[in-house]
Amino acid sequence: MCLSTVYVDTDGCRQQVMQDVATMAVEKDGYLLVDLFGVEKFVRGTIMCLDFVDAHTVVLEQPESQFQ
Repeated sequence: MCLSTVYVDTDGCRQQVMQDVATMAVEKDGYLLVDLFGVEKFVRGTIMCLDFVDAHTVVLEQPESQFQ
């Protein structure tokens, strides 16, 4: 099973937001993440990097003042 881990990069500091992400949908000024168990989390930001082959990661970039 290939699920992803989502990170937020704020001024070069990367922090894990959610793991086992099954779906990611664009919503307003960010993304709605849903994990394997249906838990939802909204994160603001723009996509900085996607790796679906090796690390199965998504990195979102956002200014320091927007981190939730």
